[in-house]
Amino acid sequence: MRSPPSELTPERLRDALTAGWRLRAAALEYVPAGAGSHHWKLTGEDGRAHFVTVDDLDEKNWLGDSRDAVFTGLGHALGTAAALRHEAGLEFVVAAVASLSGDLVRRLDARYTISVFPFLAGRSYPFGSFPDASLREQALDMVAALHQCPLPPDAAVPGHVPGFGGRDDLEAFLSDPVRPWKDGPFGAVVHELMAARAADLALLLAAFDRLVEATARARARTVITHGEPHPGNLMSSGGRLLLVDWDTTALAPPERDIAVIVAADGTGLDQYQERTGRALDSAVLTVYRARWYLDDIASAVRMFRHPHRDTADARLWRDSVAPRLEQLAAWLDRLGA
Repeated sequence: MRSPPSELTPERLRDALTAGWRLRAAALEYVPAGAGSHHWKLTGEDGRAHFVTVDDLDEKNWLGDSRDAVFTGLGHALGTAAALRHEAGLEFVVAAVASLSGDLVRRLDARYTISVFPFLAGRSYPFGSFPDASLREQALDMVAALHQCPLPPDAAVPGHVPGFGGRDDLEAFLSDPVRPWKDGPFGAVVHELMAARAADLALLLAAFDRLVEATARARARTVITHGEPHPGNLMSSGGRLLLVDWDTTALAPPERDIAVIVAADGTGLDQYQERTGRALDSAVLTVYRARWYLDDIASAVRMFRHPHRDTADARLWRDSVAPRLEQLAAWLDRLGA
């Protein structure tokens, strides 16, 4: 996220960090990174650095259908990551730091939560495709180790349903595609782009649902998955490759993670299958790749169909809509729509 919500003042964060973790900030600097959370670098009075994450419970609907349910789900996800690192010994897992009361995530208020992570010095990678074969191979090795890890005792790992965020908004738009979007500076231009492709989007959504239903048996074999092991969630630090952002962890078929890592031409599939002895299902891979595409489309609908402001994040989303819609024909073909 490129800018913090105006209501998240430094004073509020300092008070929450002192009360929850006894961290006293000498400096608190906003870090414009990532796409789903707000981040700050905290430098304590003792000179130690920490990475502070604030999550918006209204923006994590894959974890639940209410703010309280999302908060509970977020706690389970971060708890699973902590168990994977501290109990199962997966050292590539970057887990949250427990508060004084043992919590990994705390409420700031009804809408926002706060958590603390180690601050890691090193190299991060941009979101998108893997820049080289070596990074892909290392990511596959990490994910293979994760998928072979037994479920930690007492870990509350949710089961993953291959849906996508913002589906309600996408369906509402498709039911009345001519209704204008007037509650923000970019609503009209994005609506024009979406409305021109509404019929094709409806076909794609129906084809996705058919494929999800057709792959139900193949998806019944589940492992612990990260959910988003793309380069943007990888970091090289201290001579090791690490995997961050575990709020999407869930029990799911291994294809959920592999769909993010393996190249479109299948590069990497053999490595994973040899490492784990698991054969992967091409139709299930397509489900999870299509889920990512629909999530991007629906997220844009959700953002611009409702009141929004002219921010750096909103401009990035506005500019991404046309290129994503250009991919629609290819997705219709892949799903046999």
